[in-house]
Amino acid sequence: MTDKGYFKGIAAAIAAALLWSLSGIFTRLMDSTNPWQLNAWRGLSTGLLLAIYLGFVYRRRLPAQWRKIEPRALLACAGFFAAGSTFYLTALEGASVANVSCLTASSPVFAALLAWIFLRERADARIWLATILAIGGIAVIFMQGVAFNQQNLAGNFVALLTAFCFAGQTVALRRYRSVDMVPAIAVGAVAVFLILGVAAGNLPISLHDLKIVLVMGAVQLAAPIALYVYAARHVSAMQLSLISLLDVVFNPLWAWIGVGEVPERNSFIGGAVIVGAVLLTLARRPQRQPAAAQ
Repeated sequence: MTDKGYFKGIAAAIAAALLWSLSGIFTRLMDSTNPWQLNAWRGLSTGLLLAIYLGFVYRRRLPAQWRKIEPRALLACAGFFAAGSTFYLTALEGASVANVSCLTASSPVFAALLAWIFLRERADARIWLATILAIGGIAVIFMQGVAFNQQNLAGNFVALLTAFCFAGQTVALRRYRSVDMVPAIAVGAVAVFLILGVAAGNLPISLHDLKIVLVMGAVQLAAPIALYVYAARHVSAMQLSLISLLDVVFNPLWAWIGVGEVPERNSFIGGAVIVGAVLLTLARRPQRQPAAAQ
């Protein structure tokens, strides 16, 4: 891994997090408040837009590119993406947004464990310190709404499953980084539509919301997915997961700029801690990683 590739990967990961963080402002512009419906149609639009992107990039070579993806790689990336999206909404049904946000922030810890087991990637003390700081920053942001009791035990557990799925997806992208895994994510996005839309009966949607979802699928999911897949070729799994936590920092800022929702003071304090944690990881020199799987 070259320094140039590493810094390009870092830039791509940060850009992906910034685009992911636009979800709040898009949601505020919609009439519907049904998150299952939103994510179902967003999944379909994302899958279709990624397919268009792949057709533009590979043209006649697209079938050959599909054949390069091993069945287990396809299952891992698509499965973790679809499961994570579904688990996230399920967690919100059984626990508060604060609980879910704090628990899903544990994804860098899961990424570190999975990366050590499957990739032999080891995180140094600085990365672990940054992880602790980032989780602490998210706790500061949501501290007033966090409550752990028997009533929300199931939702909290599913939130941890969501964190595990995101970490699993990140490690899978690292494991198969010698092949473009965007097609696998496209399959996962369509699977989200089938699970949350068709199977769960959340298909009816207004034309106004459908237009917004189409733009959202392109800007807030398809583009950052392509960037994140690229970043996974050059940046370690734990560091990628940490950078993705910038989503929590910028989401309320976009809502503030776009629709006038003023963030609470804790959002600024916790956000500053998270940004500091990410900067701490960027201060380390890139290390040579094990060769990508063939």
